[in-house]
Amino acid sequence: MRTWLRLHVLALRAALARMAAQPWSAAMSILVLGVALALPILAAVLLRTVGTVAASLDTEPHANVYLSLDAGDEDVKRVGEALRAHPEARSVRFISRTQALEELKATTHLADLLAAIDRNPLPHAFTVRLRSAEAARLEAARIAWSALPKVDQVASDFEWAARLARWVRFGDRLLAAVAIALALAVGFIIGHLIRLQVLTRREEIQVSQLIGATAADVRRPFLYHGALQGAAAGLAGLGLGALAVAWIGHEVSALAPAYATELKAVFLGPLEGIATVAGAAALGLLGSLVAVRRELTRFSAAP
Repeated sequence: MRTWLRLHVLALRAALARMAAQPWSAAMSILVLGVALALPILAAVLLRTVGTVAASLDTEPHANVYLSLDAGDEDVKRVGEALRAHPEARSVRFISRTQALEELKATTHLADLLAAIDRNPLPHAFTVRLRSAEAARLEAARIAWSALPKVDQVASDFEWAARLARWVRFGDRLLAAVAIALALAVGFIIGHLIRLQVLTRREEIQVSQLIGATAADVRRPFLYHGALQGAAAGLAGLGLGALAVAWIGHEVSALAPAYATELKAVFLGPLEGIATVAGAAALGLLGSLVAVRRELTRFSAAP
């Protein structure tokens, strides 16, 4: 057990020494790999942020029925009864002008502006949950409700939210495909770099094999080198992604008040960050293993 551990410690030291011997080359390789890994990280952050916004939206089929500003209590009662009696209405919720104003103050950055207005500019409204999302049935219900006395407007704005949710799901699948492609590219690049190191040390490897070094002894430092490069690239990708998200978040936070909303980029959590670094290290290890095995096989086959 002690011999096995000592061999791995020596291999790790050798890998670190090789990286320290060429710091600029190692740094540039890690930076290139980090940029490749930062792309799916940024895409994941974007999709997670959009997904958070989409999750907060109401995608259930519904319509909002707005009354005229001069509608009284009798008008509200009559419209409410007509809506509840309609066959397309599954449920009806009344929102008074006062309640709508309070909700607007609580959910936007317009509280000070609304407080300065003497008269409530919002109408009474009903939110009607529909039994079907079919366009034809929805349009027929909208026409019927628009014809009711004191009804000013009927809006059904849930469809774009449903489309956004579908685009987010499509983006998840697209991100998975891009991440797999970039992961293969990272593994290939690290494998190629390790292959070049194996070729430059061909004579050294052959001499070590002549004095009793096994294939595992030869492979071990290169595998650690590849895993270290992959882990460092994963950390670089997370760092570049965090910097980009911080900059984007700063710009978005400056724009959000103008649109009376609050947007916040959702970065990867600690466990996801650890998984990213571990996955990058595994890619480096796998790429190194394939490259070293192939070159050692060629060495053995060579006359």
